[in-house]
Amino acid sequence: MAGGNRGSKILPMPTPSATARIAVLPEVVRNQIAAGEVIERPASVVKELLENALDAGATRIQIDLEEGGVKLVRITDDGTGMGAEDVALAFVSHATSKLCVPEDLEHIASLGFRGEALASMGSIARCSLYSRLPELELGWRIENEGGRLSDVREAGGPKGTILEVRDIFFNTPARRRFLKRTSTELARCLDIVQRTALAHSGVGFVATHDGRRLFEVEPDMDFRARIRRTFGAELSEALVEVDAVDGDTRVFGFVAPPRFSRRDTARQMWFLNGRSLRDKVLSRVLREGYRGFLVEGRQPVVFLQLALDPAKVDVNVHPSKSEVRFRDQRRLFGFLVNALRESVRKTDMATPGESMLHSMWRREGGEDVRQGVLPNPGPLPAGEAEAVVVREVPGQPFEIPRPAPPSSGAHAAGRTDGVAPGARLADAREAWEARDELRGPFLQVARTYLVRALPDGFEIIDQHALHERMTFELLRRDVRAGQVETQRYLVPELVEVSKADALLLSGHFEALGRIGIDLAVLGATTIAVSGLPARLKNPDAEGVVRDLIEILARTGHPPDAEDVIEEVLHSAACRSSIMAGDELTEDEIRTLLERARELETDQTCPHARPTRVRFSLADLEKAFHRR
Repeated sequence: MAGGNRGSKILPMPTPSATARIAVLPEVVRNQIAAGEVIERPASVVKELLENALDAGATRIQIDLEEGGVKLVRITDDGTGMGAEDVALAFVSHATSKLCVPEDLEHIASLGFRGEALASMGSIARCSLYSRLPELELGWRIENEGGRLSDVREAGGPKGTILEVRDIFFNTPARRRFLKRTSTELARCLDIVQRTALAHSGVGFVATHDGRRLFEVEPDMDFRARIRRTFGAELSEALVEVDAVDGDTRVFGFVAPPRFSRRDTARQMWFLNGRSLRDKVLSRVLREGYRGFLVEGRQPVVFLQLALDPAKVDVNVHPSKSEVRFRDQRRLFGFLVNALRESVRKTDMATPGESMLHSMWRREGGEDVRQGVLPNPGPLPAGEAEAVVVREVPGQPFEIPRPAPPSSGAHAAGRTDGVAPGARLADAREAWEARDELRGPFLQVARTYLVRALPDGFEIIDQHALHERMTFELLRRDVRAGQVETQRYLVPELVEVSKADALLLSGHFEALGRIGIDLAVLGATTIAVSGLPARLKNPDAEGVVRDLIEILARTGHPPDAEDVIEEVLHSAACRSSIMAGDELTEDEIRTLLERARELETDQTCPHARPTRVRFSLADLEKAFHRR
């Protein structure tokens, strides 16, 4: 018994000796290690300080930068401010007002919560903090230079908080050498500011660099107006709204037509409860939401806000707080994909003729007529709209209102009056499309392109791309309903393949049969095609077999996997559609257009190539130098 007591005795903490090899790191070293995760560059400082200002309830925030933020990052806000005791603890590691007990980690609603950011900054920069409570006449000030804290002292200044971070990595030169040139660091800082401004309507932001104002949004600007201010009118006017609810989960914001896609993800912006993040699950949502509408390798442009119960998401994954884990990922994924596809289908996917005219001018070395100085006809009377009567389409004349330009003040501020610029024109076009009877006349060019008049111009349609989309959509509809009709061959078509390819196909005959493809093996290297989906007109049996082999070998997935089914249907639809060079009568053209109009979308082929290019009257006037 006595021996048992001696074995469980707790020994006192030994005092360090000359032979000890393990020691507790000093606090300044611990903070510099933490800074390696939290503070990577000036943009990290901007992000952390903006989150603190927003958590403090700021309605106006100013960001001042010098030398890309390397020399100075100053954040000034009009938030609630801090008293002397809070100021004294601001640079202490893991001191925070956001959490009290472990259970608080289960429902984090604030942007910051770790209590590491300011301590990390203070360990690798020269920092100063001033803060004043609104009910007091004076505030408090403290400095932290490389981990050495000053005393807290009274100071005068505005209510709210001013935090300066100077000479980042001044005491860690190895880290400083990894910083990029000033323009690169400035761009990263500005990206953080713009993302934060987009996420927080009701808060005004001003950003300056070396005394020059770079970016500003007013507190009363809504989400679309902030996008317009940040990325321009052309993009903001083309955006289509997303707004869907599933229980206590809501997604809202905007998606852009596929023609605005990019090679990078710089304009894929997700905000979770006001927090900007880059998440693998949300990236997959975008790929699925735009699948079939976007060319392979291109990235969609979206601005989406996700409102979610904080208890359903874990934001305590990484010190940078840019990654999260969703607790019900499967349900959220399906909800988001369906909401996005619904809105993406409503975007105008037709290629605008204006962009093609600009490309032509550049190729020919011509002058872009938009750059010329045109006479000013003077403003229209306030509230008055000029109307243009167009008789391109047989039937009654159709009036398209030409809205008066917005006032210069509203335009300069990026504000909207509830109706986005160009919205009345879009509404007029939708009204015409609802009663468009597709009467023609139609013109077939090179037995490949179909030309038809529109009220505000004309469009050119790729007959193969449009028919391919129609065939694919009908095939997919049959597969999803489990009602694929197979056209049986009286005499099977034989396709010679290698032994390996025959073995690959033979393991999937049952699954292929469910999508209307009836195959069998004859001998070691012959595939007999006994039937293909009845939707396919003039199908290429050998081409379908070889496409199946290539798809199954490349993906490694069974043919009943959704992505493989879609790829197989893409291929089959392409091979059995009207081809370039096929001559069509006016009745055949009209039938094609009528059936295509009933689809989920008829503006891209299954491979996301556009089915049509539209030229407006304005495009024609520019091309002929009439404006």
